[in-house]
Amino acid sequence: MRQDPLGPAACRNCGNPAGSNFCPECGQATHLHPPSALEFVHEIASHYVAAEGKLWRTLALLTLKPGRLTTEYLAGRRQRYIVPFRLYLTASFLFFVSLQLSGPDRVRIVTVSGDGDVQVVASPPAEHRSDPGHEQDAAIEALKNPRVIRELEAEGFADCMRPAAHCPLWKRWSAPAFVKLQRDPGHFIERFSERWRHSLSYAMFCLLPIFAALLALAYRKRRMYYGEHLVFSLHVHSFWFLLGVLTTVLLPDSAGGLFPAIAFGYGMWALQRVYGGRLWATVLRGLVVTTVYSLIIGIGAALLSIALLAT
Repeated sequence: MRQDPLGPAACRNCGNPAGSNFCPECGQATHLHPPSALEFVHEIASHYVAAEGKLWRTLALLTLKPGRLTTEYLAGRRQRYIVPFRLYLTASFLFFVSLQLSGPDRVRIVTVSGDGDVQVVASPPAEHRSDPGHEQDAAIEALKNPRVIRELEAEGFADCMRPAAHCPLWKRWSAPAFVKLQRDPGHFIERFSERWRHSLSYAMFCLLPIFAALLALAYRKRRMYYGEHLVFSLHVHSFWFLLGVLTTVLLPDSAGGLFPAIAFGYGMWALQRVYGGRLWATVLRGLVVTTVYSLIIGIGAALLSIALLAT
């Protein structure tokens, strides 16, 4: 996928004779090169949300032909489509907005039964779906339950805050957060939830280069630039965000279980189209990348929660 630095005789985007620097027909640059990380930094600084007419052409290719948008970009046909980073920012923006607007319908909440048992359910009862504060109220009620209070007090988190207390490191470290939670559960939960939602988009952004690095390791014998793997990562994550918008806002709760299967199938299809090779090898690499990436996401989520609890 390395390209001639002197430029082609014909424009890679429209096929017309290329000029010295730009194509006289479509305006695309003649001297193309594999994507670099600096290009993506420039796109972050200069573009935020893609809102051009070619957006629909890009979305159609992204959603209906997995991997095709990446091969088009790497082949030099870029002028007709939204650039990868702008596409990612648009898709992620739509996803996080839909996540905010969906309210408690798609989030896990805590309920307390009459005998004091604490239970986690996938979504609130139908009569509470229009109440955006139901999730928080239910969690607060759970923390106010006498049985839950006794269990928290039995852990002795307050005692671990004393200088001479002999407590495990994790308990000493988490004691301030649990004490705040007991004293004012409403404020603590509200603040934690708000900071978690605010940090999630940044956390997902940080995972992009990690996913690209995993691809570079899985296909290290292809001698591809890291930026080419990053393009694939941007396109795949853009589709996952758009799929998240669909399952979060437009489809019923029961359709949420289809997300992992569709996301995995799309990823396998895209891998096969972009990287080629035997199908069994693509599936094997995809399974390894998906497993490792899922573990990294889980560890990242735990570290993010710990960091938010500590501050």
